[in-house]
Amino acid sequence: MSAILSIYKSEKGMVLVTGLIVLAILGLLGATAVLTTTTDLQIQGNRKTGEQAFCAAEAGIEEARTRLGGSATAPIGDPATTPDSLWSAYILTSDSCPLYDDPDYDSSYTNYIPTSSSPTNQTITANSLQTNASYWVKLRHKREYDAEQAGHTTSSPHYVDNDGNTENPPGSIVYYGYGDPGDATRLVQFTTPGVTSYGPVEIIRGYGRSGTAFKVVEIEVVYVPDPPITAALYARGDVTLNGNAIDIDGTDNCGQSAAVSPIYALDPATITLNATTGLTPNPPGAETGSIDINVQPVAQMYRGMADFTLTSNQNGVDFGSQGNYVTVYSDQSLSISNGTGYGVLFVGGNLNMGGGFSWNGLILVTGTITLNGGGGPNAVNIMGAVMGQQIVEINGVVNITYDSCEVRNALSNHPLQVISWRDTSIVDPLS
Repeated sequence: MSAILSIYKSEKGMVLVTGLIVLAILGLLGATAVLTTTTDLQIQGNRKTGEQAFCAAEAGIEEARTRLGGSATAPIGDPATTPDSLWSAYILTSDSCPLYDDPDYDSSYTNYIPTSSSPTNQTITANSLQTNASYWVKLRHKREYDAEQAGHTTSSPHYVDNDGNTENPPGSIVYYGYGDPGDATRLVQFTTPGVTSYGPVEIIRGYGRSGTAFKVVEIEVVYVPDPPITAALYARGDVTLNGNAIDIDGTDNCGQSAAVSPIYALDPATITLNATTGLTPNPPGAETGSIDINVQPVAQMYRGMADFTLTSNQNGVDFGSQGNYVTVYSDQSLSISNGTGYGVLFVGGNLNMGGGFSWNGLILVTGTITLNGGGGPNAVNIMGAVMGQQIVEINGVVNITYDSCEVRNALSNHPLQVISWRDTSIVDPLS
């Protein structure tokens, strides 16, 4: 009996057992650490490839946006004279990308793959300007069905429906511009049963790939329309003209558009002519009315497009040239004199334009406008149109001539405006 008890009381072998237990625990901890590290590395790798795929999709979006806006090196867009509701086009960085990889592929659309020699090419070929990224892009016009998918109803309108069709997918093309019959000065998305002078809303979807990661980004872009020009000089406030050498002409100098009023002010503003002035056509001459054009949002729309951002007054400085129209922006009151300008001048404050300055294009001012011209070369000359948010005072020798070509030239090089952006979550069509 004592022999048996001694066996049980013996501690021989405990060190071995304890060592084995410790080794087992260390092995478990090591395995856990390896698994955790591996998982973290996989997560970081997935995040990295996901970010690379997202960047590739964004790169595709930017290429499409630039080329759709009229890039001289490789333009892309609807070649039809009147927008084709079934137009679609692709940008491919690889000629091994079949169109059936597109989850929204529709054989009834044009499905062009434009090249420099053929804007209507339909043969699969790499036509991207990029060579070190992997993406493909689809472009098409927005249709009523797209808006309906996003929640458009008669009680929750996403666009102004001018043809009575709200429930017939895919429906009419959706345009962007001054297409609201109830308010001709409000920018809206709208449909029209016929040809429009405004551009369609364009849907651009970019598909980016990096390794096994696949990302999709979709934006809607619009061609920023010209502001509604109702006069050579438009003001929402009082207009006062002092002097006998002021000439304001609403007849289109380039003969492309109908004549407009020389001066138009929003009721109940007053127009005061303190001396002899030349106003053409006359009638209507200087007139007031109910057309309300809010300059503020129009100016803000172009803020991010400025070629020159001014933070101080300017004297003797030239902006742009006849072959290079630019956008000049100031978010504060500005005094400018003795120089020339071609393009768009936006002033987020008051504008004081002194003698010896000439502007060709469009001037938009959110505050008051004061034009002070002198004799001979010190006159103020504006060829295009002027729009002011508040009062306007003109003194001395000032010539304002409406020119629709100068206005169009000033606005022609602006990039497309993004009105919506979303990162879509879809199943990888290649998986």
